[in-house]
Amino acid sequence: MKHFHKLVVVALVLVSSLAVTAFDDPKAGTLIDRIIGVVGNQIVKESDIQDAFQTYKTENLSLTDSLRGAIFDQLMFKKLLVSQAIHDSLDVSESEISGETDRRMRIFLSQFKSEKEFTEFYGKTVDAFKFEMHDQVRELLLAQKMQGKITGDITISPAEVQAYFKAQIPDSLPFINAQVELGQIILVPPVNPEMKEYTRQSLEDVRQRILKGTLSFCDAVRLYTEDPGSKDNCGTYENIRRGTFVPAFDAVCFSLKEGETSQVFETEYGFHFIQLIARNGEEVTIRHILKTVPTSPDDLKACKAKLDSILILIRRDSTTFCKAAAKFSSDADTKFNCGLFMNPETGLTRINVDELGQLDADPQFPLFVNQMKVGTISSAQPAVSRDGKQGYRILYLRSRSEPHRANLKDDYQLIQDMALQKKQDDAVKAWVRKRLATTYVRVDADYRKYHFEYPWLEFIQP
Repeated sequence: MKHFHKLVVVALVLVSSLAVTAFDDPKAGTLIDRIIGVVGNQIVKESDIQDAFQTYKTENLSLTDSLRGAIFDQLMFKKLLVSQAIHDSLDVSESEISGETDRRMRIFLSQFKSEKEFTEFYGKTVDAFKFEMHDQVRELLLAQKMQGKITGDITISPAEVQAYFKAQIPDSLPFINAQVELGQIILVPPVNPEMKEYTRQSLEDVRQRILKGTLSFCDAVRLYTEDPGSKDNCGTYENIRRGTFVPAFDAVCFSLKEGETSQVFETEYGFHFIQLIARNGEEVTIRHILKTVPTSPDDLKACKAKLDSILILIRRDSTTFCKAAAKFSSDADTKFNCGLFMNPETGLTRINVDELGQLDADPQFPLFVNQMKVGTISSAQPAVSRDGKQGYRILYLRSRSEPHRANLKDDYQLIQDMALQKKQDDAVKAWVRKRLATTYVRVDADYRKYHFEYPWLEFIQP
């Protein structure tokens, strides 16, 4: 959905810089703005172009004629969608606007070390920035709904996919890196209730020593914490925004007063307690200590024995890897996908070989996988789950592909997506042309020199 992605990019640009942009009038000595485009009942201003360009500045790009024309093109496209959405009585709720605004704010804030740095950069507070985003986010959501109305029911048949592929110039097809399809069944022993209570109580003892002043927080971190991310920094996380950590941890962080130390509490990672150092709006600086619930050697041994039994069943064809993963695996992300890892960027099961290191913290993991033969299942190996729990797993190498140009046999899903995108592209272009035939369009004379993807200039009206 090329056009949809363009719309999202432009919308991100628009709301990434909401500083009021104006221009010097050399005659009057005042600051002015001007309308440079009209489509239906919507307008595009010169300041919209300037605001949009602010994000490109971080990429060290210049506002060339080509870029200026492309931004104007997409702004007009968005405005046409909004105009039609209003005509068709489409609407978005305040909760949708609020949710999208908060999501975008998290993206913007992630580029700064703190809210203070954000405020200094934009010259306005986070709340003021969010307030000014409201109408632009509403426009974006309306445009997205309108585009969904245009392309939402479009499907593509296998015959259309084949016809699309045959029409492509071979060298224009994407080059696919070497990839693997990799599955796992991981078993993590259940938490031992006695060990769980022992861990909680031992951490409570540390907390009491800190509160009584017989042990400093930094010394306690050095001696007891099992959080590698903060161990070397006195347990401290600075300027952490709401939503950064798991919900249970987040809830405690934002419930404390400055200087207050929490009770011992549990998350999926183990037991913690937190001390709030400072809070600034939706940011906190905290320090904490984590203790994980240890897994006993006997529990791990039993876990490995069970996995060995599962492996025997698979090798005897008494079950399949897919069924065994669904029935036994402790990993919620893979167990209902036949145990296969998913590529988060594509949603497909093929993983680029140079991205294998992202699947596991063990630096030897990519080498181990690359040494496996297609169709084989490894013996039970020690493993650590996503939430840091010890266990064992077996790995299954389902397929491996060499670097190649995309083809129907090996990359059907990718070709299908490309063909569907092309069909949606064509539908959007046809819709734009049809709408423009009955829509008022004006383009400022200074912008008529640019090359546009959409036929604005064909439908200019006085």
